[in-house]
Amino acid sequence: MSSLAVVILAAGLGKRMVSQTPKVLHPLLGQPMLGHVLDAAMQLAPDKLVVVTGHGRAQVEAWVAQWSQANAAKLPAGAAPQCFEQPYQGGTGHAVQCAQPGWQGADEVLILYGDTPLLTAATLQDLRKARAGGLLSLLVGELPDPTGYGRVVLNDQGRIAAVVEHKDASEAERQIRVINAGMMSVDAQFLAKALPELKPNNAQGELYLTDLLGMAAQQGQPGAPHILPDHREIQGVNHRGELALCGEILRDRVNRAWMLRGVTFDDPAGALVETGVELSADVQVGGGVELRGATRVASGAVIERGCVLRDVIVSEGAHLLPYTVATDSFVGPGAHVGPFAHLRPGTRLEAKVKVGNFVETKKAHLGEGAKASHLSYLGDAEIGPDCNIGAGTITCNYDGVNKFKTVLGRGVFIGSDTQLVAPVTLGDQAYVGAGTTVTRDVPAGALIVTRAPTTIKEGWVAKKAELRKGAKPQH
Repeated sequence: MSSLAVVILAAGLGKRMVSQTPKVLHPLLGQPMLGHVLDAAMQLAPDKLVVVTGHGRAQVEAWVAQWSQANAAKLPAGAAPQCFEQPYQGGTGHAVQCAQPGWQGADEVLILYGDTPLLTAATLQDLRKARAGGLLSLLVGELPDPTGYGRVVLNDQGRIAAVVEHKDASEAERQIRVINAGMMSVDAQFLAKALPELKPNNAQGELYLTDLLGMAAQQGQPGAPHILPDHREIQGVNHRGELALCGEILRDRVNRAWMLRGVTFDDPAGALVETGVELSADVQVGGGVELRGATRVASGAVIERGCVLRDVIVSEGAHLLPYTVATDSFVGPGAHVGPFAHLRPGTRLEAKVKVGNFVETKKAHLGEGAKASHLSYLGDAEIGPDCNIGAGTITCNYDGVNKFKTVLGRGVFIGSDTQLVAPVTLGDQAYVGAGTTVTRDVPAGALIVTRAPTTIKEGWVAKKAELRKGAKPQH
């Protein structure tokens, strides 16, 4: 069986991005552009995976190491990415030369670019099939307006006769709409022999992989084109506008795929679902929703307009009302959250919990059936099943230096405008009267109330007004 090496060129400077971040690390729907290319390559089960680095080498190689660790279980044995440096911008041919120790010994080399994040594994497989045992195949696209791109000239047999740069093309050649995308599948033995023969005979003084096409033709085996049905797949990124364009295309692709798997989108164009998110059938996603990171949403859950979730597990039948924001949290079956709720990291809501409008939680565990319907802060709290948290309740968990925990047993009732000064524990069925500040533990079944005596002074307003009339003005 032939072996495959995938080489991804990711050494570019990316001046037009106007950024300190290397171009290939700019994020797109949840991960850097380079991550999307690596994901597509990984689906081919390559024997070798090579990344060529240059500008921002340390950052790129550090991120590749993270990606490799996160995907170790999905990669074939021995296929963890290797990074090789291109010390200067010497062209695409020079970049592949720099990576030769990584791909040497393979039968086929698939050459990709780290700034083309829309490529799919299916397209890459078709590119490989197009070579059909020949020396190389080239990915090409047919553009409505090919101005500025190198034109691919085909011979009578439909093979590649030449690639002509726009500035060098004749009027007839400029009418050609088939353009060079750059990605290619190459016989590894041919590549190893051809690379040393590349010459910098161009204005840039660089070594170009497109020269391989002429070498193959001279050997009587001109390259085979694979023309993409959807030219948008070869969209590269050179500036922020093209990054945004790729984001729109990828978002549409992801949302359409989920709809085909049974997810309802109220406004597909207005919802953002990152590529690491998982949705089940019969999930409903509202307009303006953002689902990010490793968020998981189970069947029957409803995520209404404007919710933003990152690394959140949403269980069956849960309902998140508009503009809920949640991070690193668990929402149990049948729970209701929002509107305008904020679940901070470490929040866990069990089945049928209700967290209402303007409630904020952090490292809070609410037991089954517990309710905090409005205007409360619950931090570092263990709240038992069936507790009722009144409006304006605050767990005072921080003394300026350390955090402390509040523990409520089953069925505790907390009246409105209550402060629970941690560390404090309230037993099962304890009852806290409205306006109370709790500073010590409360036994099960006990009532605690702390209120100043009520004082009513009749006629006080009129007397105050008289005093004001008689007061001398102060300057």
